[in-house]
Amino acid sequence: MVKSAKALSGRLSDMDLRLLRVFREVVQAGGLAPAEVALNISRSTISVHLSDLETRLGMPLCIRSRGRADFKLTPEGESLYQAILELDGHLATFKSQVNAIQSQLTGTLRVLLPDDALSMPGINLPATIARLRERAPQLQLNIQLAAPHELELEILAGRADVGINPLHSRRPGLHYQPLFSHQSLLYCAAGHPCTADTSEELITQQELAAPDHAVLSGAAHLYRLFPAKSIANHMAARLAMILSGKFIGFLPTYLADEYVRNKALVALRPERFCYQIQNAITCKSSAAERPAVQLFTAALVLHDR
Repeated sequence: MVKSAKALSGRLSDMDLRLLRVFREVVQAGGLAPAEVALNISRSTISVHLSDLETRLGMPLCIRSRGRADFKLTPEGESLYQAILELDGHLATFKSQVNAIQSQLTGTLRVLLPDDALSMPGINLPATIARLRERAPQLQLNIQLAAPHELELEILAGRADVGINPLHSRRPGLHYQPLFSHQSLLYCAAGHPCTADTSEELITQQELAAPDHAVLSGAAHLYRLFPAKSIANHMAARLAMILSGKFIGFLPTYLADEYVRNKALVALRPERFCYQIQNAITCKSSAAERPAVQLFTAALVLHDR
């Protein structure tokens, strides 16, 4: 077999690591047949993986046979196995060091969230909190609720470390990591006059429950259609005003869907009055590399509904 001068040059790929793991398990099991259980793959597949590794490295690694007794490593295979054991030791040390760093994180991580965070389809907040506690048991959590514009100002002022909020605009000095998007529609309560007459003229004459902060550019043209507005910065307040039957307003579909199913809310002209909004992890640009902020980002549990 011709040896390759470029074997494993550059970065190890996931496939390289998988092939090395298969080789290690075969050696530790003493052959292909006994390694089937440990690897949960067939003997023929194991043989293919070993052949791929030998081709990748350009050298023979073992003498393969059906029985355990005849399995034997070549000198090159023996050297590779020792190198893998050394790599395993380095990885174990690395994991221990990372775990130690996380478990030693102390102080307070101040997190700001929108008041409808539990309803957001893109994150699993309870699982995220549990993962944070497991990874950094000494880190105290201070979790509060805030309207989007309040969240960014609190972070810029240094009164909060990180948050999740709708990405209305990008403020200088803040770092944003996009997460998921959601759709917002215009809603009224069941029995509202707009459920019978859905003309745009009547709809835009209604008083809108709206935030007082800047609306993202993709929806500003819709908010400008409503001359009459009352202020409700928090989503729960906006929802309550709409359910009163005296106001209409935009809500995320994930928050309104339950009320629509229960026939408490009606979406008005969804093909006309709708917009998409991006949500993001937000922190100070100077704090993006802080261990506690990075841990929050790593601990965030995302899911789809």
